[in-house]
Amino acid sequence: MTIFWCEDSLDGILTGIYDAWDSRLGHNQVKLKTDAQDTLELFCDYRQVKTDAVKAEKVLRTIRDRLGEEAFEAVCYAAACTDGGRADAIYRMVVLGLHMKDGRQVVNCLQNRDVSLVMRLRIKAWHEAHRYMGFVRFEELENGVLYSVIEPAYAVLPLLAPHFADRFQQENWVIHDKRRGVMAVHPKDSLWVLADAEELNTDYLGHRSEREKEFQELWKSFCKSIAIEERRNPRCQQGLLPLRFRGCMTEFRKDQSI
Repeated sequence: MTIFWCEDSLDGILTGIYDAWDSRLGHNQVKLKTDAQDTLELFCDYRQVKTDAVKAEKVLRTIRDRLGEEAFEAVCYAAACTDGGRADAIYRMVVLGLHMKDGRQVVNCLQNRDVSLVMRLRIKAWHEAHRYMGFVRFEELENGVLYSVIEPAYAVLPLLAPHFADRFQQENWVIHDKRRGVMAVHPKDSLWVLADAEELNTDYLGHRSEREKEFQELWKSFCKSIAIEERRNPRCQQGLLPLRFRGCMTEFRKDQSI
């Protein structure tokens, strides 16, 4: 068995799929793992996969053309999760789809354990991204940039950015995934990009605009005023808004420092 050891990212997994297919070793003789998995298997040949954006783009284009939009979306969302078996499951799903007469039907092959895993992970990542579309809170910095911090359980930042790029086309904004050290940067009237958070100028983060604090207090007052104390139900509230999301939400934060 030859194991292709790829980067724990969408591009890394897609590059691993490209290299595994191109190796001509036979699909039953290869397996994909990410570098987040530190457990080595005995009697296996390991090959380090160097992430290549060109290879990743080719695989993604093939998935979209041959397997359809639903499979394309499922792969992107599943890759954002943290499941250790997702890289190999995505590879097996792509192989299965490319060998079918109609590759678009691969998403319906839920009796296949690899397809089933990918579709389950897709749902998990979709729910995480969908929640953050409503939970993201921006703060206006002194230089006019809208800044937000998130700490998602899965790497959903690339799935969130298109939503906010469409919604705030006329704004300069940054969404910072503090857990993974990456950020989505959107210049006004331009395309968004992913960047390393080490490039973030932390000097600006402590300087809010003059009216930011006022608007934060107004928002907290609004949230408090619409609450009905007699109908307070913390358990129900936690079901709709889990505690892990609240640290990055203005209405729940007491300390405004970052």
